[in-house]
Amino acid sequence: MSDLGLELTRRAELRIGTFLKEKWHLDALIGVGGMAAVYSATHRNGKRAAIKILHAERTIDQNIRARFLREGYVANKVGHPGTVSVLDDDSTEDGAIFLVMELLEGETLQARLEASASGLPVSDVLIVADRILDVLEAAHEKGVVHRDLKPENVFSTREGAVKLLDFGIARLREMTGKTGATGSSSSLGTPAFMPPEQARGRWNSVDAQSDLWAIGATMFTLLTKRHVHEAPTVNEHLLAAMTEPAPLLASVMPDVPPSVAAIVDKALAFDKKARFDDAATMRAAVREAYGGVCGGDIPAVVRAAGPLGPLPQGPTSVASAASRA
Repeated sequence: MSDLGLELTRRAELRIGTFLKEKWHLDALIGVGGMAAVYSATHRNGKRAAIKILHAERTIDQNIRARFLREGYVANKVGHPGTVSVLDDDSTEDGAIFLVMELLEGETLQARLEASASGLPVSDVLIVADRILDVLEAAHEKGVVHRDLKPENVFSTREGAVKLLDFGIARLREMTGKTGATGSSSSLGTPAFMPPEQARGRWNSVDAQSDLWAIGATMFTLLTKRHVHEAPTVNEHLLAAMTEPAPLLASVMPDVPPSVAAIVDKALAFDKKARFDDAATMRAAVREAYGGVCGGDIPAVVRAAGPLGPLPQGPTSVASAASRA
């Protein structure tokens, strides 16, 4: 951990055991990112929640404050159980703003991937894709483009539900053409999961199909335990994303079922016109592939609380939601 990370963690730990607004007791530190710290907390009425507090030095920047608060507003606008509900926002006694969020117990897909030997089972990846696409279908209908889909931002709860985290850099359709809160820098997002248009910083071209590319990249990584483009530095990752077509999934994972390879390859098409038209179309392809590979349909109940297998016992975690504001 860097010196800055250690300092942010030390300062975040000082809040453990304190009260916010004389009603929220901060029970434990869940995670610390460059923008915020996340705590598990208990209200004086006994209700538990996650509290996400923007770091003090970030609070003075009005654009960052606006982006941080917008994360909650955008996630709530989607109105889907696969997003993390933001229940309230306020400021601490020392002026730091915070969000009161739904408390999740489980782990991110990134954590699950790191614990795996060589990637996740095809059946699990198809179920995850089905659920994420369900969320995106609702989001895109509301004009919300996520713009930072990756395994770290997909959370699997202990009940098997999947939650899409971190709408901090999401864009509403009515914000197109405006900078300010969202900004226009190509640094927004995660290079390994950026489609070509986003890596190039062409924000007017970043839309629902860009999210579908990122889902393809997420499936690719979950299956192979490697990124679409392998590069030693962030800048080289960006350059590869800007200029190089994605490798065919079968070239990296020869034993992948052809129907699954076809979905991932289509989602990762360099030319947007060659990708799926929308989340609903891609989701239909995922369901068809699941039926062919695993037998039967994905039941409706699976999409709500599917059988990804028991999660390992461990602390409550929404740490990835703290990584960005």
